[in-house]
Amino acid sequence: MSSRMRDTAAGAAGTLIVLVAAVGGMVLGGRFGSPEQLPRVSAVTSQSDGSFAVCTVPLDVGVEGFFMLDFETGDLSGGVLNPSTAQFGVAYKHNVLKDLGFKAGQAKNPKFLLVSGVAEPRRGTVTLASSVLYVTDSSTGTTAAYGIPWNAQQPQMMAPLVLLDIARPRGGGAKAK
Repeated sequence: MSSRMRDTAAGAAGTLIVLVAAVGGMVLGGRFGSPEQLPRVSAVTSQSDGSFAVCTVPLDVGVEGFFMLDFETGDLSGGVLNPSTAQFGVAYKHNVLKDLGFKAGQAKNPKFLLVSGVAEPRRGTVTLASSVLYVTDSSTGTTAAYGIPWNAQQPQMMAPLVLLDIARPRGGGAKAK
């Protein structure tokens, strides 16, 4: 066997040993665990047009809520699909106009943004999900944060969203209280 062939064979054997050692180390180190050991990944989304904004938000392990904001009425409503029935079992509703500083009957063509975020809000005796909803008035930047009541043991319930706080980056403009 030529010297060059021996060097190539030795290099290939060395590479194979390194690969086997790396895979063995990952297995022993827990890098390839069972699905229960792997971190959960969650994706949320938001979308809007001229009349509505919608978003999804994680509420619990394997459970997400769907929320819709009607620009014309200011109604923020949502629901959670019951995993057993595949029907909306939990429902939410709250009108955001007053919270964002709109006077009754004076909201003309408002535009909003609706996004979800992760938080651990605590509010009295109401158990809230580890997520919040943020609604922003596009003309003033005024943003209201809402907690989402959640109880995995109650697959059927109607609950109001919980106003957590309001931010007014421009002082709220003419629409503020």
